[in-house]
Amino acid sequence: MRSIHGGQMEGKCTGQRHRQARSALNALLGLALLLSAAAGAKTEGSVTAVTSTTAAAAAGSEVTPGRLRVGGDADYPPYHFLDALGRADGFDVELVRAVAADLGMEAVFELGDWSTTLERLARGELDAVPMFWSEAREQRYLFTEPILLRHHALFGHYETPTVESLDGLANVRVAVQRSGLAWEALRELDRTGVTVVALDNEAATLDLVARGEADYALVPTGIGHYMLRHQRLSDVVALSPPLLERRYVFAVRPGQTALVARINRSLQRLRRDGVQNRLYEEWIGHPAPRRAPGFAGEAVRPSGAIALLAAAVAGVVLLTRRRGVADAIPASSSRLTAGAMRNAAAGDTMLMAELRDAITRGELGYCLQPKIDLRSGRLLGAELLVRWEHPRFGPLEPDAFVPIAEQTDTIGEMTLYLARCGLEQCRRWAAAGERLHVSVNVSANDLADPRLVDAIIEATGSQGHCLMLEITETAVMREPERVAVALPRLRAHGIRISVDDFGVGHSSLVNLRRLAPDELKIDRSFVAAVLDSASDRAIVRATIQLGHELGASVVAEGIEDEATRAWLATAGCDSGQGFGIAKPMPAARFMELLG
Repeated sequence: MRSIHGGQMEGKCTGQRHRQARSALNALLGLALLLSAAAGAKTEGSVTAVTSTTAAAAAGSEVTPGRLRVGGDADYPPYHFLDALGRADGFDVELVRAVAADLGMEAVFELGDWSTTLERLARGELDAVPMFWSEAREQRYLFTEPILLRHHALFGHYETPTVESLDGLANVRVAVQRSGLAWEALRELDRTGVTVVALDNEAATLDLVARGEADYALVPTGIGHYMLRHQRLSDVVALSPPLLERRYVFAVRPGQTALVARINRSLQRLRRDGVQNRLYEEWIGHPAPRRAPGFAGEAVRPSGAIALLAAAVAGVVLLTRRRGVADAIPASSSRLTAGAMRNAAAGDTMLMAELRDAITRGELGYCLQPKIDLRSGRLLGAELLVRWEHPRFGPLEPDAFVPIAEQTDTIGEMTLYLARCGLEQCRRWAAAGERLHVSVNVSANDLADPRLVDAIIEATGSQGHCLMLEITETAVMREPERVAVALPRLRAHGIRISVDDFGVGHSSLVNLRRLAPDELKIDRSFVAAVLDSASDRAIVRATIQLGHELGASVVAEGIEDEATRAWLATAGCDSGQGFGIAKPMPAARFMELLG
């Protein structure tokens, strides 16, 4: 460990977690190894990898017809990098392989120094380079449609103060990759007292922080967490919320508008066929990326395997709790006569007809529960919770009608209605000068309906960044292939994905790989007892670690008191909600909070 004090403290906590959860973890070890092995599969395509030395020799040459010459950073995992044998690998590389195969071209990779790569693209010596979009870069290159929506974060020693935005930086040294997006952003910021330390790659910036030679490193969140894991920088943590939200695209050399159009059409086909989402799951959404740059041909075992397993234990623990409750219910109480069943079915049909009418007339209600940053207390947004004031029965809880709606087409209508309500709130918040997001609950099976997905995308317009879809994990996904097609389409419009009630559903780890969420919500059943239960503390810590290793933010539900909030913040949980923070409230009351 680089810091004796920090390393000893972390070591004690880790050892305690291992002892508390050891028996359950051993039972699930085989599952984790199977997942890791499955992640190691690799399909080779028609690809030529060219090192920066070879690329330099080719400088000034015309691009050969039928070849797609792609540049990038030689050390930018898990997106693109050179492995131990000098071969190009990573998410971007495999996506380019798929695009090239779709277009009937041969992919040639020329990975090397990032600054040189940008210069070569501007000179027309490369066809394309995956990168962040920026206004400055748009003056030099053409861009494809977005591949992903990505963010940066400030990383630093765990004792360094947290920072809410780049404007909060003062009298600090910030390490960035030379010619990277963070480098551009800090130069534009031009803030007195901020010393920019430019290095050749992202990994070097984190090393500098670990050695105490910089206060922060501003790096992409996914790469930051990847590097912390693989370089074992135990004292370095993320110290800011996501920053510099930007589209991640292919930049294409000037004058090649036809190539941009061809790549766009290919990307659309790959999204439709689920190829892009599969690669996202394998390289970015998977807790243990398939191959680290330092290894050739050997799948990497997950360094966070204990975190993975402890998160899996969550499902087992809650299942045991629920079975205990079910076993206490007399068998006779679950038996219904045929007449009662017919009456219940008739009542459900009438209720759904009335629900459709309420949606059509705009009478279905909702409330908003605030969500805050656990470190600063800053308001981040709200979860939209459906409410129904029934004309005959009075207020109905969601459990009285949502499960029935999920068995009919009504659930899709309700989801779209609530998404539109949430987006309308976002517009009002923006008019009040607040950039907040709204979370709307959806079933994973909602996303298997392409018409509903189209309607949600259309409803967002330019507000996709305001919408978070919370996918409930408590039901088996009926059509995972269709869901796999929907996710990248939603992300391309800025819509983020959250896994709700993590750890209490079916096949938690499988669905986590499939959904590759931007946010992970810890179920309230674990949060409620976290101060009293050693096993729940171990599970919550492990889930936080797992979420961060996936590049996701972590939210705790059901925070009932200040002591629980403080413990979660210390444990590294990013945000939270619950009665101890604020109860669900009408939209008008939420507006009053904005002051």
